[in-house]
Amino acid sequence: MLLKKIAFCLFSIFLFTPAFAWKTPSSLVADAQSGYVLHAKNADVKQYPASLTKVMTLYITFDALEKGYLHMDDLIPVSKHAARQPRSKLGLKAGSVMTVKEAILALIVKSANDAAVVLAEALAPSEEEFAQMMTSFAHDLGLHDTTFKNASGLHDPEQVTSAKDMAILAIAMMNHFPQYYPLFSTKSFKFDGKTYYSHNSILLYYKGAEGFKTGFISAVGYNIVSTAERDGRTLVGVVIGQDSAALRDKQMKNLLDKGFAKAKTKEKELKKSANNPFFKKAYISSSHKQKYDAILKKNIAQTQLKVAQMTAKDKTTLIASIPMSPVEEENITIEQGDYTPAEWSIQVGAFNSEEKAKKLALSAQETLHLKTISIQTPPYKKMFRSRLVGFETKEDAVAACNALKTNAFSCLAIAPNKKEP
Repeated sequence: MLLKKIAFCLFSIFLFTPAFAWKTPSSLVADAQSGYVLHAKNADVKQYPASLTKVMTLYITFDALEKGYLHMDDLIPVSKHAARQPRSKLGLKAGSVMTVKEAILALIVKSANDAAVVLAEALAPSEEEFAQMMTSFAHDLGLHDTTFKNASGLHDPEQVTSAKDMAILAIAMMNHFPQYYPLFSTKSFKFDGKTYYSHNSILLYYKGAEGFKTGFISAVGYNIVSTAERDGRTLVGVVIGQDSAALRDKQMKNLLDKGFAKAKTKEKELKKSANNPFFKKAYISSSHKQKYDAILKKNIAQTQLKVAQMTAKDKTTLIASIPMSPVEEENITIEQGDYTPAEWSIQVGAFNSEEKAKKLALSAQETLHLKTISIQTPPYKKMFRSRLVGFETKEDAVAACNALKTNAFSCLAIAPNKKEP
């Protein structure tokens, strides 16, 4: 609702522009703090986004990180579908893993299509379903010219956006995720022993440049979103559909230079615009937020289980220093009246010390990389059970146990039982 108002307040001057004009260059410059439009040409003409698409892939990734469903050091798997993506790519191998942070930097610096799919498949059941989520997020944010069909920006005739929408998304990224926004200024990163360098010349050479994203496909040409700060004022610029990277970058530099100069003469207008919704933190509508949260949480948990199974044989056993109770195996059986949670859980031991029970459960949680699964140590008689709780299905709980057994844990899957002692 909030960013729907943004689109109306900031860009109503574009409402009567023709809806489609392929190969028609478009551009926009706006003041990020106030949302005041300093330049616009064909700014609501629908265009192919190319790799600007990856900004929305990152937006949803940052949303999952902020909610705590995902963490920068979490491992995520590379599927055959991800590995098959065309260039630009890292050359990831199916069956391998990478960290969330590595995937994020691969999108920002290398614009890696394979890493984009890795993130998509970690957050949704498939890239296609992730693209549907991307479109829903976009429309909630007020990006009504935008439809996504994949996570990378590879050409699809139905995947469209506009300069206006990309400006909204860039400013939303700055406002909603200020803790992650500085990542867009990354100029290089290392992965698998190789250093990759940004080819974004605006970021590298323009005074005050803070980041953002480039893109190219032959169907539209060369695209770029840039943000830059001078004298305490941040501008966002968008250029879509240029004939070469050099012309695109030259146009962006000229637009930003003129934008900063014009902003100095428009102080009154910018101050009047400061109360528009762009200046405030926006939230996805509550009904969609619940749907997104459920999808993200479920799929991230399943991804973590998949990684645990893939990497279990390579992990170092984390429980060698934990003295096991001599009666652990005897008491691991679930007895009548015992506490069992309302979700599937796993039990990895039982101790006469609650501290030891927590320590073992924490080791199991770390081994599985299951940060969304909670630790519980329910007492029974004189023992404390060492459990991980929150598995959605029996299959998930059994898969977790199988991965732990590979690492020398004892493990038992426990069915949900709403009756508590």
